[in-house]
Amino acid sequence: MKNKKIFLISTITIFLTMFLFHQIYDVFPNFLTAAFFPVNESLFEHLKLMYVTEILVDLVIYLILKLKHVKYSNYLLNLLLGTIITIITFFLIYLPIYNRFGENLIITMILYLITLIIGKILACFITKNLKHNVLRESLSYIIINIIFVILIYFTFNPLNNSFFFDALNEVYGIYKK
Repeated sequence: MKNKKIFLISTITIFLTMFLFHQIYDVFPNFLTAAFFPVNESLFEHLKLMYVTEILVDLVIYLILKLKHVKYSNYLLNLLLGTIITIITFFLIYLPIYNRFGENLIITMILYLITLIIGKILACFITKNLKHNVLRESLSYIIINIIFVILIYFTFNPLNNSFFFDALNEVYGIYKK
């Protein structure tokens, strides 16, 4: 399978899966879904949504590639970098727009798709000439999991600032209907 095909499948799947993941906690409210999926409409929970969606979808693709014995060098590093670049780029562009004009779902989704593509392209550019390194891949795996733990912690222990505040429901953290 060519890298461009993997890139395309990954990007489209992440974008579409994000809509599903946005609703999982509402449909199945429990500790496990709260840990991995958004529990309110705060900026933090949308950051978590982006991170979890990209990581989980690309890890599934990674496992499929391994099962099919497809070699893809530096996949976990590429995944980690792409996700971080996407999130940082998204919020650098989104926050000034949001603060100036407020929420617009169409603009938000288009912006996310654009920043997702940018993040994936930049990650591929950074990692394409790196030789495979088990230590680097292991560190990427560890960092991916550390970020997961941090996101889970702040879901259950949100800070008292606007990044964690759900203005729609006027709550911090888990929104109980």
